[in-house]
Order: sequence, then structure tokens, then C-alpha cells
Amino acid sequence: MAAYPQFGCKADHKYNVQKTWGIFNEVFCPTDETFKFLEDVLDETIKLFPDSPYIHIGGDEVLKTMWKESPFVQDLMKRENLKDEHEVQSYFVRRIEKFINSRGKKIIGWDEILEGGLAPNATVMSWRYQGRHRGGQGKARRDNDADRFQLL
Repeated sequence: MAAYPQFGCKADHKYNVQKTWGIFNEVFCPTDETFKFLEDVLDETIKLFPDSPYIHIGGDEVLKTMWKESPFVQDLMKRENLKDEHEVQSYFVRRIEKFINSRGKKIIGWDEILEGGLAPNATVMSWRYQGRHRGGQGKARRDNDADRFQLL
């Protein structure tokens, strides 16, 4: 976001290069300009891995604070009939999935892509395999490809 602040939801926000690992509030704003940029990046990525059936999109640890504060995202939610910011993430993932599928590839993402509704052709890598997430993992196994992934 520091390199491409125009793809964030806050024009006046000072995006910094992070010097530590962690989870941060800065996320892509789901605008047509953002999707065009990401599609260009994905086209380049797909060219690097022509034999891979999958493109991993991550999808984990997306904090929704900036989306909650964004007039653009709130208008998008009304236009697309999205009930909350989790469904905004699902909208984002589904749009990326549609693009990647159009290139003959499938998406794979961490199990947080289950939140807000799972994209129809997504493959899920579950790292949160305990407790409340076990049910979502079962849903993914019934309707989508699922893979159990344990962090050691």
C-alpha cells in the first residue's frame, strides 16, 4: 500500500512501509482500478507458473476497519446487497476468482476465504483447524476442494 496508495480506501492516509511482521489495517479498496491493477499482476504471475493449476491468493488476516470507514465500500455494500464487510471480502475473492478462472487457473486461499461466503470454485487451505472453524472446513470439503494444513 505504501508503493501504491491509490489502491487504498483512504486518500489522506499515510501508508508506511512496514518494518515488522504482523496484521495491519491497510487493505485494498475494491474499486475497478484496484481490480485492473491486480489482474495485471495476476497475469504476470500466471505467466511465471504456466503449468500450475492454482494461484494462491492468500485471503487471510484481512482487517475490515478501513472498509467500515470507507464511503466507497459502504456504497458498494448497498449496490451489491452485501450485509457486512465479511461479504465485501467474499465479493473481492469472487471477483478475483472469476478473473483467474478465465485464465484457466483455480484459486487457492487460506480458510478465512470461507467468511462471508465461499467462492464457487475455490480451494481452501485450512490452518485454523480447531474449534469453531471445523464446521466451515466441513462445508468446504462438501462443496469445494479442501486441504488440511497444519502449522508446526
